[in-house]
Amino acid sequence: MKYAWIEDDKVRDICPGHPDQHYTPDIAAFYNTEVPDDTRIGAVLIGGSWVYLVPEPIAYTLPVLPRFWTMADVRAGMSLMERVKWDNDDSKVIKTAKIELLNAPSLEAIRPVLQMLVDSGDITQETMDKVLA
Repeated sequence: MKYAWIEDDKVRDICPGHPDQHYTPDIAAFYNTEVPDDTRIGAVLIGGSWVYLVPEPIAYTLPVLPRFWTMADVRAGMSLMERVKWDNDDSKVIKTAKIELLNAPSLEAIRPVLQMLVDSGDITQETMDKVLA
């Protein structure tokens, strides 16, 4: 059996064992009602049974949505020197990469674009890894 702190006819808190073993005497005095082991906080005693008037919240997990990539996402992972190259359209590869990024924002589409930039020397492998993280 556990002991409960009852306040306004509702279980405010539950002590896992005898209150004298867990709390100082002034706090233990509040845990003065024996309750069954399966009693939870918020229960109300009605007709000799502990009843939960408010249903427990339903756990809901948000679905993981796909990430949409933008050129700003790629640029944010670059070093200052790489950003200067990116902003000035120094190479044909960067121009091509920008066009590819506009047309295919998924991870499957961005990885080859970043690899193309790494292969051309316009960004480092570290930058690619940082952008994909």
